[in-house]
Amino acid sequence: MAETASHAKNSPADGAGPELAIDSGLPPLSLWRWQTFLSLALTAALLAFLAAQIHFESLWQDLAQCNLTYVMLGLLAHYATYPVRGLRWRRTLGGRTGKIPGRTFGMIVFFYNAVDNVVPAKLGDIYAAHMARINFGIRRSSALGSIVFLRLIDAWIVFLLAVVSSWFVFSHHIPDNVVWGLGAGLLLALVVTGALVFMVLLRHSTPGWVPQRIAEMIEAFHGTMWPARKDWVPVLAFTVIIWSLETVWIYYLIAAFGVQLSILELVFLTQIPLLASAFPLTPSGAGAVEITLFGCLQLLSVPASLATSITVVNRLIDYWLHIVLGALMWAFRQPLGIHTLRERVALDPEAD
Repeated sequence: MAETASHAKNSPADGAGPELAIDSGLPPLSLWRWQTFLSLALTAALLAFLAAQIHFESLWQDLAQCNLTYVMLGLLAHYATYPVRGLRWRRTLGGRTGKIPGRTFGMIVFFYNAVDNVVPAKLGDIYAAHMARINFGIRRSSALGSIVFLRLIDAWIVFLLAVVSSWFVFSHHIPDNVVWGLGAGLLLALVVTGALVFMVLLRHSTPGWVPQRIAEMIEAFHGTMWPARKDWVPVLAFTVIIWSLETVWIYYLIAAFGVQLSILELVFLTQIPLLASAFPLTPSGAGAVEITLFGCLQLLSVPASLATSITVVNRLIDYWLHIVLGALMWAFRQPLGIHTLRERVALDPEAD
């Protein structure tokens, strides 16, 4: 990490200036507020209600008979997306990352998504910008600009794939609950698009009364919200790999329980539950995702008992295991080269 600290200390002008590890004058980032605890309480209540609907004897039988090799292949496909997401994020930041290896970005992506699983309203994205500032010397505004851009790309891809797959799977008679899900996906994509458009307009017509520091933050955000032309092909290639792996993950998951679906049905089953993950009242849409995934499986004529088992295994791997691995990563963060604000300042006192 010494190389990283050195790079941060001499980072080029992306708006960071001498404030390398932190944005001086900004309050410390705190995710553990009353809203978070209220969200966790709501999540616990919702998941407890869903757990009460499970017929555990049938669940154990399905789990005992499933193909564990397929489950592991699906798990590997899903978690393989995080190194690719790290490389994609690094690419959107261009030359601001210096010699920081892509694997470090992959670890930060993995960790902040684990954080996103325990805090509501996508606050994990804010924490990602905070971690990038501490560990890479990249201004929070710059990191957040790139994250919002990637959210934009993913939101439109998920929405368009969900629309196309739904259209063909249901022969142009899309069920009402799927239509509502697609509407939520469209709203999400439009909100993210609107946020970027607003930042573009704000940059070109920033009121004179806006403090210089805020104006610099807007400029830094704008500098990474749209990659350089040379970076578009790699970013899109990484995006294709990510969503291909996510579809492979769902294929192996359902195949482990002996369910066979067409490619369009697999795409539908991959994308629609992701729209529910944007539900802001619980972390990563916990509860809403389970209900949506179970409902999608039912729409594809998967028996209720198998749909329950597939949903449970999906969330164990995609949600709960991610939280556990994120906690382990945090426990061993120093050997991995990941630092908190206090640890970073201790490592490089001049950074503040």
